[in-house]
Amino acid sequence: MKVVRFALGCWLAAAVTLLAAGRVAAQASSAKSTSETSVTPAALQRDFLDAIRAGDANKVLSYVAKGGVNVGTETRHVTQDQVEQEFAGHRGLYCKLFDSSCIQAPIDLENSARTCSYRELLTHSKDVHTAASEITRNEVRQAVLVARIKNDDCPNQKLIDFVFNLDADGWKLFSIP
Repeated sequence: MKVVRFALGCWLAAAVTLLAAGRVAAQASSAKSTSETSVTPAALQRDFLDAIRAGDANKVLSYVAKGGVNVGTETRHVTQDQVEQEFAGHRGLYCKLFDSSCIQAPIDLENSARTCSYRELLTHSKDVHTAASEITRNEVRQAVLVARIKNDDCPNQKLIDFVFNLDADGWKLFSIP
């Protein structure tokens, strides 16, 4: 009887160990497949900034999560539906990203420089330097894309940084300056 209990205890311990090992392997495999299939921050930078340069609103929209994105220095949260409406109506975020002519900025009498869209800044500037990096913050993988710009027609905008979070659907915009 003691031998049967001992054998049963060994079998149970081995089964628990195998189950735990299987879970660890599955988690490692899942994490590995996510990291292998995710686009690198450098590739994300190229694809995303190329979409802005090309004025490809649909491509940029594909980076907006269903929950939306934070926009501006005062962090206005905009849902995906609102982004779609602004893109369709050529207003708001659409203007900021793609079309300088429809940007509605307050007039500053001390500063005659106009506000330029990110597309204009990326395509019509003398000096554009871009960089991409990846960080993990609060267990969330983030990609930060930065463009440093020198443009005499639009001197107020010198730095643009986009922050993306990696989720199950790939990189999604977290914030747009």
